[in-house]
Amino acid sequence: MAKLILMSVLFMTITLPAMAARDPHPVRGLKKAILWVVLFNAAYTYGVLVWVPRLGF
Repeated sequence: MAKLILMSVLFMTITLPAMAARDPHPVRGLKKAILWVVLFNAAYTYGVLVWVPRLGF
């Protein structure tokens, strides 16, 4: 599970900007990408600080 949490960074680094790039309005797409990356980083930080220690890694 801990490895999956760590590998998610690689997956989301590619996926989030690719999803935001589909927006026809460039500024709105950039804002979406920034928001999604910030939200993902918050969730990732929570996962690393809370879930990984509970798993015993």
